[in-house]
Amino acid sequence: MEKNDQRVRELRLLRPAWAEIDSGAIRANLSVARKLVREGVKIYFVCKGNGFGFGAANVAKLADAAGIDGFCVGSPEEGVAIREAGVEREVLLFASTLPEDAARVASLGLTVTIQSMESLSAFVSAGVPVDAFVEIDPGFGRFGFLSLQWREAFTALAAQSTVRLKGIYTHLSSPGDEEVTARQAGVFDAAVADAKAAGFDKVTTMLASSRVMLAHPNLDYQAVDPGRLLYGALDREWMEMAPLRPMLRAVRGRIIHIQEHPAGSMLGIGYATPIRLEHAMRVGVVPIGFGDGLNHVPPLGQVLIDGASAPVMGRRSLQHTVIDLTHLPSARVGSVVTFVGQDEEATITIDELANTLAVPVMELLPRLLRSLPHVLLS
Repeated sequence: MEKNDQRVRELRLLRPAWAEIDSGAIRANLSVARKLVREGVKIYFVCKGNGFGFGAANVAKLADAAGIDGFCVGSPEEGVAIREAGVEREVLLFASTLPEDAARVASLGLTVTIQSMESLSAFVSAGVPVDAFVEIDPGFGRFGFLSLQWREAFTALAAQSTVRLKGIYTHLSSPGDEEVTARQAGVFDAAVADAKAAGFDKVTTMLASSRVMLAHPNLDYQAVDPGRLLYGALDREWMEMAPLRPMLRAVRGRIIHIQEHPAGSMLGIGYATPIRLEHAMRVGVVPIGFGDGLNHVPPLGQVLIDGASAPVMGRRSLQHTVIDLTHLPSARVGSVVTFVGQDEEATITIDELANTLAVPVMELLPRLLRSLPHVLLS
């Protein structure tokens, strides 16, 4: 299998466009995360979205070696991939399956989420012993028990033995808002109090995701579940709150074609209406396009070649980007083009590209990483 994966990777890199990955970032960021919480607080690493595009199994192995306490995943597939990679630490499956599939899900060796009476009944009726966390909705409006529902859930859990309640967690909607965060944390505290009243006084409580850890260190409870913090992939204002190391070091490609266009040429670059060139133009083509996570329509921004900036032209196609090389006579077929990362003294950060494309970093990152082959750097 590894031999086949290597061949696929080599074939993909024959189209020279790739993402450079810092394999030491997770260990470094986990060390930072340990300093943000009290001693003894468990850290569950969120690997949903296939590890935010980095690969759930790949990042889980790195985090496992660094001493993480557990994992959270967004799909059974991710959980199984982590298990098949040889990682034995606890894996919490966020709500993502149907009640009718409870028996199959319970048999996967993962800790499941109970977020409704339907999911609770389904896992109990399945008859397959399984560990579970209960999710509380503090006002996020997505998953979880509301204040009028969780007492019934805790009572039902106390009356059966198939589902073993290991923890209670929630997700806050507005970590940057002190008032909203305080109110929603209060809802979670009320749920925890009712769980204790039902006999569950030794379960793990977890509330803080990446931004909550940074903005509200007092809300670490017994466990936290950072994702983007450990990837070093938060938006700039959050990254500046801790010495985090981005796991995505660069996105690059190489020029595969250069064409000289004399003055007077009619060009419709990027499927645009053809225009007449007033001056001669030299353009280069890089094999990375909107199919690789970038945008199709302007604004398209800049790239770096030999430390100098060059504008992207027209619309991007599925697999190609056209660049104006007129002022870069040294650029040639094979020259490296940087979309994100450092090139000599110049740098384009993921935030800068995200701002140019009007896409949040948390959305742009997995878009880029899911398509492009990864090159691991130490």
